[in-house]
Amino acid sequence: MSAKSRRSLDQYLIWVGSLVALVGVPGAVALHEAWLLAAAGIGWCVQHLGWARHNRRIGGAS
Repeated sequence: MSAKSRRSLDQYLIWVGSLVALVGVPGAVALHEAWLLAAAGIGWCVQHLGWARHNRRIGGAS
């Protein structure tokens, strides 16, 4: 039997934020579109929120 791991909102925020940032930056460089760079910035902010929630949940400093 395999143990099912529960996904928390923290993990989803981290994954979604990093994916948006990883797609937005090369897209902004290749296509010279400012809105893609803005989307990457939003992705970084979402990822930061996920890490901050995660650190608060496990009792670490953020």
